[in-house]
This record gives sequence, structure tokens and C-alpha cells, in this order.
Amino acid sequence: MSDRRNPFGNLPPNSTPNPKPPDIYESLPVAEPRRRNRDWERRHQNQKVVYRGVDPRLTLRVKTIAKEINVREGEVARFFLEYGLHAYGTGKLDLTPYPNPERLRMTLFPSTNQYTQQEKKSSSTRKTRKKKMNIPFWKVITTWRNFSPEVKKEISDLASEAGLGVPVGELVTALLRFSLKAYEKDLFKLEPIAEVDNYKLLERGEF
Repeated sequence: MSDRRNPFGNLPPNSTPNPKPPDIYESLPVAEPRRRNRDWERRHQNQKVVYRGVDPRLTLRVKTIAKEINVREGEVARFFLEYGLHAYGTGKLDLTPYPNPERLRMTLFPSTNQYTQQEKKSSSTRKTRKKKMNIPFWKVITTWRNFSPEVKKEISDLASEAGLGVPVGELVTALLRFSLKAYEKDLFKLEPIAEVDNYKLLERGEF
């Protein structure tokens, strides 16, 4: 047999095997997961509000107006609520609570209760259009930012048992409805002023 080395045989003595090529994936550094910087959110946590049961048609109108004038949605909502609160304080807006037989708390909508009507409408709609489902107002969650602690407290105090004793969502709905009607009648205007990267509403002492 020839002395030629068999490529499939054993290695000759005093020989070293070829080193294993490095794994390119093992040599790459492992990147740490990127963490979101929440410093801004922590600093402005007291300017965030979450309300349940606000009429979504009104919040959509607020969002549309905010886009039209290039102002943050929360600032527009806060301005409308401040306008409604001022109107209530001066007697231009009547917020009389009435007993609600369906709930323990009072209601601002006794004759055409928005929650009851919405439930009935949802029930009838499910029978005719199964694919289209309406969500009752009390299930809707609305979140805004750029609210001052003073406005948040004034709204919560007015809706509390010591105040009107009504759900906060009903109070916010009533204030928005009043203010949006006044805005559509040109009883007041929103005056945005330029910021570095956006616009904000001009602060007013009196409406």
C-alpha cells in the first residue's frame, strides 16, 4: 500500500488539528435592552388626569380642535373645563343634581340619562347589526395631560359627595358640552401662542 496519507485516517504523530474558526455571533457584544427614559413622565405625573364615563363624541371634538390650532389636546380640554367651571361659579351654567334610581349617586342627566340611553341603543344595535357594537359611556376611559393640580382638585371636589355628588365623568361631560357650545357660537376664542416646538394657549385670568 502507498505511504500516501489517507485523508480519512488518523492524524500522524506530533501533528496538531486545525483550530476551530471563531463564531462570529459569539464574538459580537451583547447589546443591553434600551430603557425608555421616563423622567419627563415622572416630573409631570401630577399633570395627568384619567376620567371614566366622558362622552367620547365630546373628547373627539376636543381632539379635532387641538389639531386644528396645533395645541396639545390636554391644554384644550383643560381650557374648556376651566371655562365651564367659571360659568358655573358665576351662575351661567346650572348643574343641578337629581336622584338616579339606577345608581346610588346623583345624576346631571335625569330625563335623558346618557348612560341609560346608550345601553338601550347598544342593545337594539346588537340585534340589528351584530358586527357593530357601541360601548357604554361608563366604560370609556379618557386620559389627558397638561392639567394643573388646581383644576384637577376643583373638578374632583365639585363631583364629590361634599359637592354635587355626581360621577366625575358626568361632570366633565356637562362642562365640556357647555363650553363647546359656547365655542361654536364664538362666545370665546382660543388664542394659541408659539412655543419652541409647539403652541400653547394664552393663559387668562378671567373669561
